Amino acid sequence: MAHQPISMVDIHSLPLVYTDCSVTLDHPDHSVTLASADHATDQPNNLVTPALTSIPLAVGQEFPDVETCRRTLKDAAIALHFDLRIVKSDRSRFIAKCSKEGCPWRIHVAKCPGVPTFSIRTLQDKPRKHSSVFAIGPDNCFHRLFVSFRASIYGFINVCRPLLEIDRVDLKGKYLGSLFCAAAVDADDSLFPLAAAVVDSETDENWMWFMSELRKLLGVNTENMPRLTILSKRHRGLVEAVETHFPSSFHGFCLRYVSENFRDTFKNTKLVYALTVAEFESKISEMVEISQDVIPWFQSFPPQLWAVAYFEGVRYGHFTLGITEQLYSWAHECHELPIVQMMEHIRQQLVSWFDQRRNVGMRWASVLVPSAEKRVLEAVADAHCYQVLRANEVEFEIVSTERTNIVDIRTCVCSCRRWQIYGVPCAHAAAALISCGHNVQLFAEPCFTVTSYRETYSQAINPIPSRNFWKGPGEGTDGGGAKADITIRPPKTRRPPGRPKKKVPRAESTKRPKRVVQCGRCHLLGHSQKKCTLSV
Repeated sequence: MAHQPISMVDIHSLPLVYTDCSVTLDHPDHSVTLASADHATDQPNNLVTPALTSIPLAVGQEFPDVETCRRTLKDAAIALHFDLRIVKSDRSRFIAKCSKEGCPWRIHVAKCPGVPTFSIRTLQDKPRKHSSVFAIGPDNCFHRLFVSFRASIYGFINVCRPLLEIDRVDLKGKYLGSLFCAAAVDADDSLFPLAAAVVDSETDENWMWFMSELRKLLGVNTENMPRLTILSKRHRGLVEAVETHFPSSFHGFCLRYVSENFRDTFKNTKLVYALTVAEFESKISEMVEISQDVIPWFQSFPPQLWAVAYFEGVRYGHFTLGITEQLYSWAHECHELPIVQMMEHIRQQLVSWFDQRRNVGMRWASVLVPSAEKRVLEAVADAHCYQVLRANEVEFEIVSTERTNIVDIRTCVCSCRRWQIYGVPCAHAAAALISCGHNVQLFAEPCFTVTSYRETYSQAINPIPSRNFWKGPGEGTDGGGAKADITIRPPKTRRPPGRPKKKVPRAESTKRPKRVVQCGRCHLLGHSQKKCTLSV
């Protein structure tokens, strides 16, 4: 697309073979959403927007309980890419409608008399597809493109830990722009991309649009995701977008970003890391006594947004942005490719990852994935040096020469906070569990199990035929209507004139983030395992 104008029908036909992909194209006067082949409409000027396979609904359809009904309707809303608004929900009935003003779609589900099941009583019309092409003005320049795959969304919603990474990278090809990406982390701590977007520039409005599209894919009732944690560099436009579309989430800084800023400001790599508030405040007091200059810095980077002792979100020991390195890699590999080919390069890499990791997961015979199993084995090895005092069925006092910690195996809480922070039992918890004959591995979060890992990659990203099989301008519409042949021209953000560089830019010229040492024991940044001062 970067080298010549592209017909909208060319782009329209692309996702018609992406049978599990949600693609949205925008420019200042266009808002175009492209659909999968399974849901292509017969109307020439309408494009449907499913993100997942359509879920059939019919009058008389029964559900075992109201919770199953809610989940089914939520999945249907995600599949058909519309916002579901609940009108009424109690023990005897469930009424919902499309949130789009003027859309007639409405459903009424009621409890069947004498039995616990619920059935659909009325179902009015279908939700309107928010899928239309608008062309105003003479330029029709490319503005933005959003791509996500059903397989990725399925894996995140169903089994991944509720943690998202969001970042962006500048594109240095013929046409300038930015590549946005949102990614999760799988059970074995590998990157799991959810959605990518190419925009003409990084603006507040583009961040708002990107997070809006992401919210539609993940589900409309964001208040039902109170534990969702988002990590980023907290760009100004992104902060507002997260507050708008994911208001109940915890949005924190990437610790590497904070650490590098602290190092550049004070020429010191030792940022404050502590698991408890008391330890953190003690170290802050020591820093203030040395220099008052740290006070304004902490005002710019409030500890509540990054410090382990204060941040309310659950990061499962994942403190930095793995997506950043991957974005730089994609920008480096695709810097001369047009936008469509760049997205195809990303898709092919995802297909490869899904296949490789699916095969790896099938070979594992343990309860936990290797990375989580390693942490548990280390905790079990360290647990033998503690004295265990049992207070009652669930509470334990774990005594060592340095300190005493309290463990509650029912709520999965230890006063050292490592169990809550990492999602797997710490050494104190392991000591308590072993003392009463429990299997320590069974007390790790479900997102770290081999079963969850396999389910993450259980869905397939379907293959795409060669480009010469794609439909041409006018094809796929009734009579080849002219309204479908809207030309999307290259973006105006073009690289400045001058002799282009023949070689790919060096890594340092792209400002690739520098490596920060991470402890292999406590998994915090700024020191190695040998220099770790935190007691087990």
